[in-house]
Amino acid sequence: MAARGVNGRGAVTLLRVVAALACLETLVQGLLAGMLLNGDVASIDPHGFNAYVFELLVFLQVVAAVLLWRSNRWLTWPLMAAVGILAATFAQTALGLASSLAAHVALGVALCAMETVFALRTLALRTDAPDALS
Repeated sequence: MAARGVNGRGAVTLLRVVAALACLETLVQGLLAGMLLNGDVASIDPHGFNAYVFELLVFLQVVAAVLLWRSNRWLTWPLMAAVGILAATFAQTALGLASSLAAHVALGVALCAMETVFALRTLALRTDAPDALS
């Protein structure tokens, strides 16, 4: 059985780009966290700022997933996954602000894995037609 094609090449491209950027942000966050855990206290401010950049990218990921879902109502996994990642991201920020280091680091590693799988799965989407972002 052939894989079902997705309508909306623009929406797929937008989702792929935002997911790739969010995935890269998790790597930057891990680097900054490692620097902080290694004793570089000056990396706390960039780590905090980058957390908000990551939240923005994950929010944009949800928007892109909604745009894709609007023209492909049968395709629900990108939207459900993006919303789940957004919820985990808010929990991650709350854990960081509460200085719950063990949970914050564990969830950070999980977020990196989730975002990597999400970005890779968006690359596997096959588009049918070059529709607008509808």
